[in-house]
Amino acid sequence: MNESYGVTSKKIEITSLVEVLQEIVEDGQKVFFSKKVMVDKDELTSVLDELTQALPEDLRTAQWVLSEKDRILNEARSEYERSKAEVAELMKAKLDNHDLVKEAEVRAKEIIAKAQSDAKMVRLSARDYADNLLTDLEKELQSKNSEMMVSLKKLFEGFISDYNRDITGTAAVVRENIKELREMK
Repeated sequence: MNESYGVTSKKIEITSLVEVLQEIVEDGQKVFFSKKVMVDKDELTSVLDELTQALPEDLRTAQWVLSEKDRILNEARSEYERSKAEVAELMKAKLDNHDLVKEAEVRAKEIIAKAQSDAKMVRLSARDYADNLLTDLEKELQSKNSEMMVSLKKLFEGFISDYNRDITGTAAVVRENIKELREMK
């Protein structure tokens, strides 16, 4: 439960940092006659540094899961090899007692089956965790990209509207000046 809270907390942190980036762009000073916006470099760099620090934690967690998978697989292999050697010794020592040999074979198969099952479960869990993490990150990036595009579109439409209004007003003043000039005699 605590680990789940940590992942959710990181998602919230990353989401809030992306929202801060969006606010910096929205609040930036507009450059006349262009789609560009001037932003405070230090403020933007600071938020990007925080975002960079937040992402590697999730990646380290996924890397840890993968290393744990490898460790468990190695332990399972070692247990398998140890059990295999143990069974071989037992078979040699008790070859004349058929029941013990049969019991050892059954036990060896059970150990092998359990080790293979455990290894498969760890491998699938690690893959699912990494897949879920990357899928969530992709969805978050797509969502923020869509929001940013809508925001930029509104910003640009507002700029065009203001520009058109200014040009129309200026043209009206010029027409009025032309009219006054023509009426002068």
